[in-house]
Amino acid sequence: MHKKITIGVFVLSLALFFALTVLVPADANASVKENRPLAEMPALSVESWFSGSFGEDFEEYLSDNVGFRSVFTTIGARLEKLRGFVPEAKGQLVTLPSGGQLALDGGRIMEVFKANPAAGDSYAATLNRIAATLPDSTNMYLALVPTSIEFTDSPYGSLSDSEKDTIDAIYSALADITPVHVYGRLEENKDSYVYFRTDHHWTQRGAYLGYEALMNAMGEEAIPLEDMTKDKQSGFLGYLYNQANVPAYERFADDIEYFMPGENYTVHAQAREDGTIVLYKTKIYTLPSPGALPTYSLFMGGDHPFARIDTDVQNGKCALIIKDSYANALIPYLTSHYETILVIDPRNFYGTVTDLCGEYEIDDVIVINYVFTTTFPDFVTAIDRIT
Repeated sequence: MHKKITIGVFVLSLALFFALTVLVPADANASVKENRPLAEMPALSVESWFSGSFGEDFEEYLSDNVGFRSVFTTIGARLEKLRGFVPEAKGQLVTLPSGGQLALDGGRIMEVFKANPAAGDSYAATLNRIAATLPDSTNMYLALVPTSIEFTDSPYGSLSDSEKDTIDAIYSALADITPVHVYGRLEENKDSYVYFRTDHHWTQRGAYLGYEALMNAMGEEAIPLEDMTKDKQSGFLGYLYNQANVPAYERFADDIEYFMPGENYTVHAQAREDGTIVLYKTKIYTLPSPGALPTYSLFMGGDHPFARIDTDVQNGKCALIIKDSYANALIPYLTSHYETILVIDPRNFYGTVTDLCGEYEIDDVIVINYVFTTTFPDFVTAIDRIT
């Protein structure tokens, strides 16, 4: 009898686990804490079943989409901390399992930059190949953005390679691509709130400086920041805070300011539903639910494979943005300059720039990346795939 009860409890536990996975899936289609998209439900076919790929993909889906996943990962992180499995902390320097390092000083968490000249060369060469495929009437721009450690007075800044050297080397290798000199504008304003304290991104004030630099490269006027409507969300604890796992830095939580140059636009982003790629209507600013803390996904609703923004500018101009997440805070400023803005994240976009140029009359192709992206071979491969 006791054995039957034990078996019954086990079966019920499995059923409850499966129900939580199916009926209460993960909180979102991307993990803010892990800075990556979550696995999607794989499509079942005869080929995927017999090849074994469905089983592998479904196992990954279950792992990423178990009900209350964010609660479980938080509990797991705290248990690991109690057992001693936390990033190695040496004074104010945190070494991550990946080998990367974070510098914590003065209430700010910063990524330590390590140059990768070979990846930078490949990055520039890949962008040059994209430029060579564009119609003669299409202009191309590249904005590479440094991070906060480049301008720090902390002694830990000496551990970081020069981001300016990497940016200058890539800019010098460009052909038929106009460099956007963001570095100088950020350096001039390094003592302002242009970078988050607990995250690796720039604030939207920092992104505004990038927008000014882009408009200068294009020979156009930027909309004054004071002419825009401003709002704010408080209590933002960013990606670096979660990576560092140093609770004492919670007191340095950030504010997310966001500026609205206008409101007459619609945004459609790409997602997968039942294995089919569809466009759904979203917002350029996605506010947290009542009682929830804000995340960097406030800007553009996070990273989408493809998004299209239609504005009321009515000038016939179209821009294509090739981006990482740094671009999300800058894109809203461009809604005053283009009738149509196309946004692609090469990490998850599987079309090509050539196809988009055939479908749209694109005036400007604008690449916006933070300097770390140029050191990631996988990102370079992704850009090459969309050429």
